Order: sequence, then structure tokens, then C-alpha cells
Amino acid sequence: MNRKELMNFLEKKGLLSPEDSLTMASGKEASSLPLTLSHILIVRDLSEKDEKTLCRRLLAAYDETSPVILLSGEGILRLSLKEMEMRSSGEKETILFDSRKAIRRPAFPWNLEALDSTVHRLLAPGGCPWDRSQTHETLRTYFIQEVYEVIDAIDRGDMDNLKEELGDVLFQILFHAALAEKEGYFTMQDVADGIRDKMVRRHPFVFDKNSTDSTLSAPREWEKRKRIEKNRKYLLSGVPKGLPSLLLTCIIQKKVSSNGIQNLLQSEDLPVEMKDQISRFLEDDREMDREMKAGAFLFELVHYLQEKGIEPELALHRYAAAYMRKLRAFEDYVIEKGGTIPDLSPEETLRLWKDFLAEQPSPLELKTV
Repeated sequence: MNRKELMNFLEKKGLLSPEDSLTMASGKEASSLPLTLSHILIVRDLSEKDEKTLCRRLLAAYDETSPVILLSGEGILRLSLKEMEMRSSGEKETILFDSRKAIRRPAFPWNLEALDSTVHRLLAPGGCPWDRSQTHETLRTYFIQEVYEVIDAIDRGDMDNLKEELGDVLFQILFHAALAEKEGYFTMQDVADGIRDKMVRRHPFVFDKNSTDSTLSAPREWEKRKRIEKNRKYLLSGVPKGLPSLLLTCIIQKKVSSNGIQNLLQSEDLPVEMKDQISRFLEDDREMDREMKAGAFLFELVHYLQEKGIEPELALHRYAAAYMRKLRAFEDYVIEKGGTIPDLSPEETLRLWKDFLAEQPSPLELKTV
């Protein structure tokens, strides 16, 4: 039923009155809805997964005995939050939750004081000899390993392990901050304040009450603000060249695409027929199947290249590094013409790119700029 029909139905059943204030949302918003509203919350078309998400969030803020009204194929059910959490259903449902009738849990704001104290104790005289011998440089491999373990937990859908691995990453962050504090560079508070201030600056359309320009949320505007803030001359300044080649390539392509100049990513060395074949191979409506097909394609490509005596990691890294040099040379070319890429339209950028390519060797032949 549509919104009006639902409202009429709830009023007829005495679950809602015309005077009631309410927020109505869809199940897809279950993970982002504010749960401390002082009026009725109605969430429609909840899948079982979204219902579990909403229930977990409600249980974090309210006692498990708090009442919930559930509309499903079984009719109108009056349940507690705990009963709703235990329930399984294969159909989409609607939930009505009135926080005024619920029992709030006492607020326990989290803090990092105990963990920060633990880190400093390990690094203090009489602490752990191994920890005290570490530097920012010696910890690099451990940081990378912990991040990959987070990714592995996410891929496996293992939330208990994800909680643990996020803790390991957090420990690494506090450890680096503690080392920096010992050396007099900065503290963990500086780190927290710095990232908070950065996010506020980068999101004026959220935090600036006087900002009404919705285009500020566009990726191109985000990149533009970053370049101005960091005083970076080039689009790819700040991209670490030591990244694994596939990750480096993804970052390059995202940064170029976010500036509205996707056409600069078109490889002239790859035949159109091959691009079409790849596109047809990957066509599938199901996201997971598309991902698996893409994985199969990359796996087979790696196998083929190695049979030909080519090291895929080095080949892709070499091409990506050459592209970075090529793009930097193009940006210099644009500056010589009296412009900058952020100020050009995608059409103008593409026209200058074609002019530039006509005067330059291929990316693989381009010398270091």
C-alpha cells in the first residue's frame, strides 16, 4: 500500500492519530535513520536483512522490552525489541516504533583513554622491550597486514572478527601517534582534531548553514577542494607510487574520473573489438556474478601473461607510472595554454588532450618528467 493508504490503515486500527508527528522511511534507510526521535518512526518495506540491522541499532539505544508494532502478512503483531530480533521472515514488513513508549538505555559514550594509556604504558620505561624498539618505519608491514585482515573479515562477513581486526588497526594508529608524541611532533588529539576539521572543510554542503549549492557534493568539487587545500599543482600529486599496481591503477582512474574527464582513460593501445568482447563477457544483472566474472577474467589474464614471460604486477605498475607521467606532462601543457584542468569543461579537456597526444609519444615511450 502507498503512504496515504498506510496512514489511513494505521488510523483505523487506532495505531496512529491525525495529531501524531512521525517520520516515515524505507527499509533501505535502516542503517542511517536517527533513532532518538521524539515521535513515531515508521519504516516500510523492510527486508529481513534490513529489519535485523534496524533491530540491532534500536537495541543499542533502547531496552529489549521496548514495544514494536509489526505489520506483515500475519497481520498486526505487537512485539518487544528482543522478540523482533529473534523473529525470521521471508517477506518485506513494516515497523512502527514509538520512542516515547520505549525504555532508553543509559548513555555510555565511548572513549579511547584506557587503550591510549595501555599504549603509553607499553612504550614507557619498564614497558615492553619489543614495543619500545619500534619506529614508524618498522611498523609499516604490521599496519599493512592489519588492514588486509580487516578486508578479509569484511569479505567473509565475519562481524566478530571484523570487530577484533578494527581494534588491531586502531591500536596501530594509537601506537604511531604515541611514537610521534614522544618525538614531539603531534599527539593523538591532534590526529583526531585534524581529521574532524578536514571533514568539515571538505563538506561545506553539510556543515555550512549558509551553503545552498548542492553541486559542492560532486566528486569533482571534492577533488578541487583537496587540491586547493594541499596546494597541489597536479591532479595525481600525493598518490603513492609504491602502491600495489592494481590499487594504484584504481586510484588513478577514480581521481581522473572524479574530475569529469573519463575520456582521458581511454587506451589507444587496446583494440575496440577487444573492449567490446570484455564488456559482453562481464554483462550480468547480478552484482556478485559480475564480480566473479571479472575475477575470472583477471585470473585468466594473469595466467596468459605469465605464460608469455610477462610479470603482470610489474607490467601494470610500469604502465600506470607512465600514465601518471603522461598526465602530469598534459597538465603542464594545459597550463602553458593558460588554463588548468579543474577550470576546464570535460569537452575542453578532451579537445586539449587530443591535441597533446598528437604532439607526444605513447605513454610507454614517455620519459620521466
